[in-house]
Amino acid sequence: MIACLFIVLLVGVCGCSAILPGTNKTTGATSAATPTLPETYIAGESTTPPVSPPVITTQTPANASSVNIQGAQVNATLTPVTITCTGLTCTSGLTNSTGTASEVNAPVSTFSSNITMAYFKQNPFLAVQFTATGTNTPPYSWMWSWTGGNVSSSGDPALVLVFNQYGYYVVSRTITNTLGTSSNSTTISVCPLVASFTTNQTTGLVPLKVQFTDTSTDQPLSWSWDFGYGGTSDLQNPVHTYTTSGDYTVRLEATNSLGSCWNTGGISVLPLTASFATNQTTGLAPLTVQFTDTSTDQPTSWSWLFGDGAISSLQNPVHTYTTSGVYTVNMNATNGHDGWRSSQTGQITVYTFPVVSFTAVPTAGTPGTSVIFSDQSSGFPAPTSWYWDFGDGYTSTYQNPSHQYASSGSYNVSHSATNAQGTAWLNKTAFITIS
Repeated sequence: MIACLFIVLLVGVCGCSAILPGTNKTTGATSAATPTLPETYIAGESTTPPVSPPVITTQTPANASSVNIQGAQVNATLTPVTITCTGLTCTSGLTNSTGTASEVNAPVSTFSSNITMAYFKQNPFLAVQFTATGTNTPPYSWMWSWTGGNVSSSGDPALVLVFNQYGYYVVSRTITNTLGTSSNSTTISVCPLVASFTTNQTTGLVPLKVQFTDTSTDQPLSWSWDFGYGGTSDLQNPVHTYTTSGDYTVRLEATNSLGSCWNTGGISVLPLTASFATNQTTGLAPLTVQFTDTSTDQPTSWSWLFGDGAISSLQNPVHTYTTSGVYTVNMNATNGHDGWRSSQTGQITVYTFPVVSFTAVPTAGTPGTSVIFSDQSSGFPAPTSWYWDFGDGYTSTYQNPSHQYASSGSYNVSHSATNAQGTAWLNKTAFITIS
């Protein structure tokens, strides 16, 4: 099947609400050999004699701009549509009439257009190229349709439509084979003005207050703003505050005496981020720590959990740890907007010197008695070295040594324990008696 290219010229009257062309269709004369456009369809015109398209005259606003937004959205490709077939009718999905297997030859209609939006003053006769891109298994039939008329031709998979009035036009393509029918569509915007706007900021922390300024051309008379989550305004230059974090697409539709068009922009609203700093994270008990809130976005309330059971609702509390250990600190902050609460954690390590303690068995005996000494020292971190002075001139560095007293007497025992923080001693007078 030979692919041909068609022109469709839509004729109408310009205005705020465009008057659409008629629905009749005719075929033009056959072109010469090797034509660029072999056939022409002119909606609303008779076949004899051929009539040239009318020229539409529109009022030129005093501040008319030469800006052409046609190039901003070109080569728009639609997402392919999958279909389901029940009998000879195809809808969405891709199954056969029993729903248990795929119909690999079912049609899938998709197409692209080289233009989706254009400024009319630069394009009074806007030609748009549509090209089919779907899965088309011959033999099949097809029909292109658009707002105000339709045409069926042998020129699939390509078509050219010429638009000469303002408005939004829905263009559709439907294909059919023995397994079913598939359709898809796109919208062409023919704009009587260039809708545009600026903002004083596009990103920031919640709550984010944004000034929107209309910069549309061609004397817009009314404005319709959608701030991306349901909030709206009909002011020309609104100010809007975002109280919920997220990414928002803002849409402005501007309207003048001839019609309307739209434009979009993005706003990114960042959530509250809780954070804090401390004057120290390690030290000996009792350890006094200054906590300083460093959260962004002006929090209004705070909740501190210091890890040892103590709490605080101050912004910048001071807390004293009296017991050694490793403590996880949690700070929650909120600014009252959006329900946002953010958390931050940190760690405080509290050390102690060794606390020396020991026992001995037995503590009395006759010459030759062996005494077993047991270290019971503690500390954080735990002691890692020890020293014993048995009082009779002998010493030991074992943690739990055994010592034999050879002579009668009363003996003082001294014991030390050492950790990373230092050394502590315990002396017991007349602790061992040998007689």
